Amino acid sequence: MTRTPKTDPALWTVRRKFGVAGGPDEIALTEEGEARAFSVGAQVRRGPAAEALLALWSAQGEGYLSTARGSRLQVTPLGRYDQIAWGHLRSLGYVESIPREEGAHEDGVRLTEAGKAAAWAGILEQRSLLARCHDAAGCQLRQ
Repeated sequence: MTRTPKTDPALWTVRRKFGVAGGPDEIALTEEGEARAFSVGAQVRRGPAAEALLALWSAQGEGYLSTARGSRLQVTPLGRYDQIAWGHLRSLGYVESIPREEGAHEDGVRLTEAGKAAAWAGILEQRSLLARCHDAAGCQLRQ
């Protein structure tokens, strides 16, 4: 009797990996799986706050929410997250505002050391979930 690890099938999928001669199947996390794992690892509620943390991590830990183009403010990719998400991350001590230079209109945020640790924990949880999904897929393929 083969025992199947308990991993929610909604968190991962099997995709065909194509190469020169086709290729083997590949186990990948679904968007739901990635979001849930990152949220659990980073200990941030799912939704915009977790997405903002991941986006800031992907932007090397620092970025602007908007930039000035002449007399216009232009929203950056980090600026698509609202102040509620950034405020939640600030309350956790994960992000801090970048001080504005005198006369500048840019709004920015950067990860604190706690924020870097939380984001890294989220990435590690994604990797751990992927490993568990590989085990689950291996058990299912053997049955």
